[in-house]
Amino acid sequence: MIRDVGVGQLVEELEQRGGRLPFEIGAFVALEACEGLMHESVKLEPDDVRVTLEGSVLVSDSAKSAEPAEAARSLVSVLARLLVAAGPGVPPYLLQLVQDSAAGQTPRGLRDLHDAIEASLIPINRGASRRVLARLVRESDRPPAPAVSQVDAHELDAELDELLRDPAIRTLEPEQAQLPLQEPEEEEPITEQIRIPRGAREDSGAAADTGAAGDTGLKSFPPPVADHQPETVPVPPSEPALRGGSVPVPDLGAPAAAAVARQPRPVGEPITATIRKWQAEEEEDPAPAPASMSVPVSATVSVGDPREQLETPTESVFGTGSVAASESIPTPELLPRQSRPAVPPDQPYDRPSLPQQPPKRRGGWGIWLLAAGLGLGAYALHATGRLDSLLKPATPAPAVGGAINVSVTPPGAQIFVFVGRGPAIAKDLPVDAAHEFIVFDQGLRPSRAIVQKGAAWAATEAGPLYELAVQAQPAEPSVGSSELGVPQTEAVAIGEGPTGTVRVITNPPAAKVYRFVGVGPSAHIPVPSIHEGQELIVYHPGYETRRAVVGPSDWERVAGEDIHTATLAVQLPALPALVVAETPED
Repeated sequence: MIRDVGVGQLVEELEQRGGRLPFEIGAFVALEACEGLMHESVKLEPDDVRVTLEGSVLVSDSAKSAEPAEAARSLVSVLARLLVAAGPGVPPYLLQLVQDSAAGQTPRGLRDLHDAIEASLIPINRGASRRVLARLVRESDRPPAPAVSQVDAHELDAELDELLRDPAIRTLEPEQAQLPLQEPEEEEPITEQIRIPRGAREDSGAAADTGAAGDTGLKSFPPPVADHQPETVPVPPSEPALRGGSVPVPDLGAPAAAAVARQPRPVGEPITATIRKWQAEEEEDPAPAPASMSVPVSATVSVGDPREQLETPTESVFGTGSVAASESIPTPELLPRQSRPAVPPDQPYDRPSLPQQPPKRRGGWGIWLLAAGLGLGAYALHATGRLDSLLKPATPAPAVGGAINVSVTPPGAQIFVFVGRGPAIAKDLPVDAAHEFIVFDQGLRPSRAIVQKGAAWAATEAGPLYELAVQAQPAEPSVGSSELGVPQTEAVAIGEGPTGTVRVITNPPAAKVYRFVGVGPSAHIPVPSIHEGQELIVYHPGYETRRAVVGPSDWERVAGEDIHTATLAVQLPALPALVVAETPED
């Protein structure tokens, strides 16, 4: 596995995989490369900036030595390459920094570039940035993403047209086109067996009158009896419906029919016949049958015991006894029905004595007049401006300001006033003067930052604004955290000339920000509000650092004037190591 990779190669491989380099990571790489150039001035190429597996940024030893100005220009070119890899979303001030440096309008040294890039990254997290770089280096060994195959739009249109075409005229595949067309299979009829009655009851009266001239062959049948026998196995359609042993039914009207019917016959097995049914007849509603339906039956009828009961519903249709060649079965329409008395429908109860009232018409003039009045009233309020005055929030009462008169001992002690935790805002500061701030907190080494006199302030709606970025360093064990250093500016009298606002951005966030007020023995500090507590720090290298607080109860109003003042006296005790021992008396 590779130990490190150049920034140019890393960006190129990232673009091949379709990824982008965050602009924060690119600016961080440029920042650490700038810190390396401040130790040794060389001319950088993109691959001269190396990133290790741990995410550390190093300057290659093979880079050629160059002047600081040329090294700064090469660093700007590397930063431009990194910002191009970031794509859209790069902050405008970074782009402006690259454009100005490339055009040579505002040439910057390495220190100025370092401060500008560092201010753009506040708050900065070096550990997280190195972890991201380490992940990018590890992913650089992966192969690029496979190219997505491009599909021809004309082929898609042709396939879609083929799918939307009528199936009857759709083009068949070559394999399907060679197959012969199959003829539609004929639908086989559905067969079902019915059971022929096993025996017939002989009617003695009917046997005597079989030869009479007025006999029509119609008989009354007993009610059907439930069939408790299982259905027989259906006969295949190819087999004949009736076996060869069946005997045609004799004509009951002939003279010899009675003799044939009276001859005893042995009781045999029931004979079944096949009746074909078509599926279409089952699906459709049955048509009403005529009053008398003739059912021809061609089967052998066995005459058994006249007392034997019918066993199946099919037997109940044919009844018992001798069956003629053609028997008429009455339909349900001929059966007698029980007549029910017709109940006349309820007649509506009419009251002719109550006249029908006409609908009452409602008018809407009242609603229209009310809406018109409200509209005119709202227009009058808007035209006169009273509506805006009613909706405008009440203006808060202006805060009462004051001044703190501080006297310190020893006279050369430095005085600082607390501004807030970063990002902190210091208001009402003169624009044409220099301002000095100090940032420190628990575990941080005090860091000073200065707004130079004549610096460019940004014009905003609230007035001139200057943004100051401060990077606080961790405290070292060998150096005391209470050493605030020496002042680099002179005290400024507040209240003279145009004023603006300074916004101090700290890294790490929420670090304490103090403004340098001046050097003792006394100082006059204006404050915007006496209702807020004011914190001051008094520092001298040879004495203990003291912190003092001025609360709302410490203010006093000057007699005869609308001014509030607070008086504060701070005396710093000397450090124990610097106390000179007195000479003991003899």
